[in-house]
Amino acid sequence: MTLTLESDSSPRLLPVTRRVRRRGKDLERFLNLWRLALLGSLALTILVGRIGGAARPEDALALAVLGVFLLGGLALQLYLAWVPWDPRVSLWVSGFDFIAVTAYLLGCVVANRAIVATNSQPFFFYYFFIVIAAGLRGDPLVSRVVTWSVPAAYAFVVFMAVAWRHVEMTARPDPVFGGFTWELQVTRVIILAVVTVIVNYDVGLAASDRAEARTDPLTGAYNRRFLEEFLNREMARSRRAHHPLSVLMVDLDGFKVFNDRYGHLEGDRMLAAVAAALRGAVRTTDIVARYGGDEFLVVLPNTPGEAARRVARELTRAVPPPVTLSVGIGCMGVGVQSPAQLFAIADAALMRAKQSGGGVSVE
Repeated sequence: MTLTLESDSSPRLLPVTRRVRRRGKDLERFLNLWRLALLGSLALTILVGRIGGAARPEDALALAVLGVFLLGGLALQLYLAWVPWDPRVSLWVSGFDFIAVTAYLLGCVVANRAIVATNSQPFFFYYFFIVIAAGLRGDPLVSRVVTWSVPAAYAFVVFMAVAWRHVEMTARPDPVFGGFTWELQVTRVIILAVVTVIVNYDVGLAASDRAEARTDPLTGAYNRRFLEEFLNREMARSRRAHHPLSVLMVDLDGFKVFNDRYGHLEGDRMLAAVAAALRGAVRTTDIVARYGGDEFLVVLPNTPGEAARRVARELTRAVPPPVTLSVGIGCMGVGVQSPAQLFAIADAALMRAKQSGGGVSVE
């Protein structure tokens, strides 16, 4: 991945209202600051404890894991400050947290300190942090994969401590971590599972709300607001990677006459049918949005002008009769810096297409 100074996030670390569109990156940086603070405090506590008392065998393992955590957190902070945002980072970070904590607990079992694995409060709390952070990210995939892995992993750690090290049969409680009790371990697993259910339910509701907020209720196509946000991201990505980008401005020919003849209810059904036909005729990476009235806009990432022309011709054959389409094509080029400029280019091409009797026109 190429480093660039053209970051899509402000140098300030805390998310603010006017930068909601940068939420993913700024939230990850915000969570990482808390991660560094928690890990630093825990490492300092262990170091002070080693100075004031006898060293325990699990301390060296804990410090090694915390050192890896801290180095990873610092590297992540630098990465997020200089590299454009990639939503997959959230899954990688969550996976790293989960694997590191689970590896530490299983390492304690291997080192014959199973009571640490089952009774450690800080590392159990970090499992909570992983679940809550996954929910705050709002990504349904990250939430499902990470959060359900946490109670399953903790239950496996307890199983290994009991089945292999027989931690429940220890006669004398550990002076620091106490003794093993089934009530505590079952309660911990249940609490993790309940929190996981609540977090996933909330993430599902938020995802549903976001989907409704970005779609047109009549046609099911994306709305104008989402279109502009998506196109802003795609234009920035195209400039960085030097990839082509095209948009199609689609207009229904004679739609007013259709409405006058068949009524507005049939007109609404026709708009929904056209939107479905357009979505079915493009790639999953393309988006179809209702631009306004009987106009739609199709965004074609990584698509040069000639390929966009072929797509436009396919769209004119995909819509249900008696509707016909006129299509104007706009391509991102030198001097095109905003979605409004790209819309204007496609609109000018659409006007020429309609003046020539319909069909496809390229600006």
